[in-house]
Amino acid sequence: MPQFILAFPMNCGALDSIVVNETVTIAADTKSVIIPGCSVMFNVVRKEAVPGLVDIFKEHQDISAEAAAAIEQHKSLLFLLGEVKSIEEVSQVNMAVLKIFTAGAQGVYMQQSGAAWSVEGFRDEVGDGEYPMDPWINLVENEGILYTLGMACFALPDLSISTTIEDPEEALLLAADTIYGDGIPAKSGSEVDWGDDEVYVLRQETKIPFPKDSPEFNKGGILRLNKKK
Repeated sequence: MPQFILAFPMNCGALDSIVVNETVTIAADTKSVIIPGCSVMFNVVRKEAVPGLVDIFKEHQDISAEAAAAIEQHKSLLFLLGEVKSIEEVSQVNMAVLKIFTAGAQGVYMQQSGAAWSVEGFRDEVGDGEYPMDPWINLVENEGILYTLGMACFALPDLSISTTIEDPEEALLLAADTIYGDGIPAKSGSEVDWGDDEVYVLRQETKIPFPKDSPEFNKGGILRLNKKK
């Protein structure tokens, strides 16, 4: 399975211990960790702070001045690397992210998609947990087509849809959750059915706007959502 990489700007130094709870501490030399409530094993990397990091977060979402200041003043970076094999594990990792926030993280950057969330932004995106993949996916528009970024870490093609339909962002995110969560075959001809005559057919994109050496490129390709008539 492809690996995900989560980067957290921390309020403590790279040599300081990060206390997750009374039984789990991430020390400076910790190589792997299990976060309570999450079955995914994380590989751990600690690094020094990076100047200008807050700009990545501002590009992804509107964040408060307080959140921006906290990210700008981070003292180190914590990287957690791992693999998810089911929608349930995605939910578990989301909960682990929230626990890292409690332990002193000021936000999370999801390297596989380029999504960068403040603490408040991530909490809002997770919401009640009904659509656990939402925070993991970034969206980018190109010539009237909206694309997902980040599906590669689920071993899936990215998705696309015309921006002329009503609420294309919601459609892409719902499709991603449905395909991964329900195990719909990610191939041309498969149907995504949400009921109420909302059925979309997946078709292979023949034109991919991202060069092979770009971070947006997904070697699994891109599937277009076309509404079934």
